[in-house]
Amino acid sequence: MSSELKQPLSEEIGEKQVVDYLRHHADFFQRHKDLLAEMSLSHQSGAAVSLIERQVQVLREQRQQLKNRLAALIHNAQYNEELSRRLHELTLALLEAGDLEQLVALLRKRLLERFNADSVEIRLFHTASTGGGGWSPRFEELFAAPEPLRGQLPRELLTELFGEGVDDIASAAVIPLGDGERRLGVLALGSYDPERFHRHAGAMFLRSLGEILTGVMKLHLSHEAD
Repeated sequence: MSSELKQPLSEEIGEKQVVDYLRHHADFFQRHKDLLAEMSLSHQSGAAVSLIERQVQVLREQRQQLKNRLAALIHNAQYNEELSRRLHELTLALLEAGDLEQLVALLRKRLLERFNADSVEIRLFHTASTGGGGWSPRFEELFAAPEPLRGQLPRELLTELFGEGVDDIASAAVIPLGDGERRLGVLALGSYDPERFHRHAGAMFLRSLGEILTGVMKLHLSHEAD
């Protein structure tokens, strides 16, 4: 019985020695090309292929993976460039708004038409001219978070923002408006697609949108105060 127990251990050590040897003699198959051609590996199809064929297949797969990654990088670069262009256009349009009411109406229209949002809600805290319900304790977490909230958010927060339309919202992004001096409001973008505003998407764009809107709103509020 002792010999039976030792056999697997002996095979394991022998296999490890072979692996170590090949690692330290990377030119082994270069010096034994006939052996390289004789060796075979199992394929996904179940058939046996030579080690050379397997290496060729691995290289092809790696090349395809690199091509896919490059295509994804190009697509993302083009998407980000288009998104930046639209954000620039939105900024210029917002600067042309005559007052906060026009600003809110223009913002909602552009976000629905140019940024593929299915629902847009804007809650301002310090003005009654644009409607909305003002501050809610549910917004406290939003202003404390390092980034805008996005993804499949708590229903209580979505109900607070989207009201009766909450049942249609599958994902959302909620952006705090304001800075360390003043909390101005909340911008909520809703989508019927659960993947539209997923948890890892668009943080930089959402932050930029919030900063731009905050700056424009502060200009209008300062004019109203004058």
